[in-house]
Amino acid sequence: MKTAHQVRRALTNRTTTAMTLIRNGRSLVGWKRSQRTPLPIGDRMPVIFCTWRRLERLQRTLEQLAAQDFPVQALIWNNSPDRARVDAAIRYSGIPVTVHHSQRNIGGFGRFYLAREAAEQGHDRVVFIDDDQDFGPGTMTNLIRAHRPNSLSGWWAFGFRSAAYSSKFRTAPGETASLTGTGGMVADTAVFRDPRLLRCPRRYWFAEDIWLSYVAGHLRGYHLFRSPADFEFDESAEDKYAQYHVLGGTKCRFLRYLVRQGWNPVLPAADGLELTNPGPATNPDDENAASTIL
Repeated sequence: MKTAHQVRRALTNRTTTAMTLIRNGRSLVGWKRSQRTPLPIGDRMPVIFCTWRRLERLQRTLEQLAAQDFPVQALIWNNSPDRARVDAAIRYSGIPVTVHHSQRNIGGFGRFYLAREAAEQGHDRVVFIDDDQDFGPGTMTNLIRAHRPNSLSGWWAFGFRSAAYSSKFRTAPGETASLTGTGGMVADTAVFRDPRLLRCPRRYWFAEDIWLSYVAGHLRGYHLFRSPADFEFDESAEDKYAQYHVLGGTKCRFLRYLVRQGWNPVLPAADGLELTNPGPATNPDDENAASTIL
């Protein structure tokens, strides 16, 4: 029998998830998914990341990129309304920096728009990082060295033992994964020119790592695996705005939804386990969300 504490926690989690789904949907009302963001992109390797609340970290991130032993450029999708502060932080950067100031906060999905522009301008691979990560001068080299065509590889790479999101486990460097996080990733850019990538159900838009892994791995046949490159999180950047505080329940529901669309995220090496039935849809609208722009 569940204790009162367990019941309260379950209700809190459900309420948080429901509010997150509603907020995600509302934030994209009127957003033109197919819009282009034409920006001048040079020949160096594009390293793409988003800014929002951690603007105090921006200069440090650019300094770490400038220290790389591999020539890179920074492409920034700015979700923050404080444009002047972003522009001030990049003014004296030691590497080329291009910023797109978004009219609204669309989360990490903004990276995909910049990656598409990089693909249109001839780049066959791009790197994604997060703004709360620290990394050494050889990190970009290690990411690129392990890259293969038609693949996503990253520091955050996971397999699943069942259709439950809680069953995920981190794979070892070089091992196949089902889910690759967008913080510390190198990606073949062909996927960003695929129109299906922009058809993410609106309520799940901010769980873009799951959607990218689904489109790339399941729909396009990319190989997903863990990169040997290493990153660290800046613990001083931990704040209440960290996405995992509110997206945990959303990701659980999103994975179940995608399983119902035919995705099997369970790795063959996961102790011989097979996909379990994720259960009935929690929302009747979910069944058509992948093929309909909501």
